[in-house]
Amino acid sequence: MTEKELLDQEMERVVKAVGIPPRPAILVQLDAEMQKDDPDFRRIEQLVTSDVGLSAALLKTVNSPFFGLRSKATTIGQAIPVLGLSTLARTITGLMLRKVFSSAGQINMERFWDASAKVALTTAFIAKQLPGMNLDEAYTFGLFQDCGIPILIQRFQNYKQTLGFANQSLDRKFTEIEDEHHQTNHATIGYLLTKSWNLSTELSSAIRFHHEYAMILESQLPVESQHLIALALLAERAIQLHTGLSNSVEWRKGGDIVLQHLGLSGGEFDEIVDEIRSLLDRKD
Repeated sequence: MTEKELLDQEMERVVKAVGIPPRPAILVQLDAEMQKDDPDFRRIEQLVTSDVGLSAALLKTVNSPFFGLRSKATTIGQAIPVLGLSTLARTITGLMLRKVFSSAGQINMERFWDASAKVALTTAFIAKQLPGMNLDEAYTFGLFQDCGIPILIQRFQNYKQTLGFANQSLDRKFTEIEDEHHQTNHATIGYLLTKSWNLSTELSSAIRFHHEYAMILESQLPVESQHLIALALLAERAIQLHTGLSNSVEWRKGGDIVLQHLGLSGGEFDEIVDEIRSLLDRKD
């Protein structure tokens, strides 16, 4: 057994008691249909519209300014050809993530999911502005990068206190503080969840290391994963600047690395932030 396999096995052992939600049946069914040589759009529409809440959330999402549709979609049937199957699948996957936790009877996490959605849309918008970026993957990563947090909040009564410490620690890694208090961290949990939900290796790897900013510049991490980590941190920073709130020191840890990796000057970053402010104002 390789060192990587041993590490993966150890991670799964550590988090087994925490509990990771299984992949929703609707995602399995959609994936099966989309893998066909000639996917049946009507069947896909039927699967989505069978869940009224999912349908409403999907239409609300795709009609946001970030998707830039020329005219609003009023039905799922209209949304499918406009978005394309890949974008549709990723959008639904993100919406189902939120639905799974909401239906599990957890404490109210609406602010968390709203913040995740904003990060996802902003990450996708930035990806659209830069060459060589995968828009759909960026959106999905923004939704899933912190998906381990609600799992740990449910599992550990004092986890919110740990989050407070980790958000303010400049000299220690976020995940190091989580490991110290809970013997696991949200990046590990998110990595295992996205693997079990059959998301891409590049996305899962990015989630696993999204607080390891030095790895953005190291070849051992796939370049697609490096892009995702960099884009999401840039998005989070832009949102902080827009809202005037800054309850995290992560940009101070990785901001210079992110700008270097993406080849952005301070002025170019400021221009992106200005565009994002305009979009967020329209969305709000």
